[in-house]
Amino acid sequence: MSGKRKWILWIGVAMALNALDSQTLSEGGPAENSITVIYNNVPGDISSGLQVGGGFSAFIVFEQHNILFDTGGDTTILLGNVKSLGLDSRNLDAVVISHNHWDHVYGLPGVYCIGEIVPKVYVPCSSKDSVLQQNPSLDIVPVDEPAEILPRVWLTGEMETTYRDITLYEQAMILDDDDGLYVITGCAHPGIVEIIERVRTILHGRPITLVAGGFHLINASEKYVRDISTRLKELGVMAIAPSHCTGNLAMDIFREELGERCLSLYLGNVHKF
Repeated sequence: MSGKRKWILWIGVAMALNALDSQTLSEGGPAENSITVIYNNVPGDISSGLQVGGGFSAFIVFEQHNILFDTGGDTTILLGNVKSLGLDSRNLDAVVISHNHWDHVYGLPGVYCIGEIVPKVYVPCSSKDSVLQQNPSLDIVPVDEPAEILPRVWLTGEMETTYRDITLYEQAMILDDDDGLYVITGCAHPGIVEIIERVRTILHGRPITLVAGGFHLINASEKYVRDISTRLKELGVMAIAPSHCTGNLAMDIFREELGERCLSLYLGNVHKF
């Protein structure tokens, strides 16, 4: 199926789901600064009828802006979870795509119907053509270097790595809050430590309050994860909230190493700050 035909098909699905309960979409959800996990393969609070799915997405409210970070792997699941959570998606100010893997980008067509205005979609520069081909009606903005896309909302710029012998580019998002930096990652393929080191060069001297998202340690050894725990402490990371592709073993080790500083932020969970 061509990118254009796939887009039209998903738009039809998105419009149908959006029409089911537009009032719920526009009236609920947290109004204060918050991170709500709306798509994850790790279940959390799914009492609201949320559907677990392969991938990751977070709905972020920060400084009166609404931001969608990644879109999961399925438009239907994404829109259904947004509806179930009652999030205020009428005014979506930006969409950030961490990297061009199916489980982070295939929900993108839903962005066309998730709010009243189609927002800019910030993608790693090297992924622009591919994402645009699959989503021809979206306003795709390529990001190469670190950039402030909204007041106090930064992107790390694309970071190069190799995944399964293929060159991959990924970016993370930084929220520059009064009490420190909140870093959101998709999979952290370039390495969670390397991402934090990049963050520290962009906003030098600021404390790192929370790092949340995928850490891509599902196949990592115990020693490797413990070494990362040590390094995160050395870098002054105050708390982490790993999920998605982090893996059960790694999350168990983080909980052991960091105790209460390792938070549970899974599907349906909300962190307010």
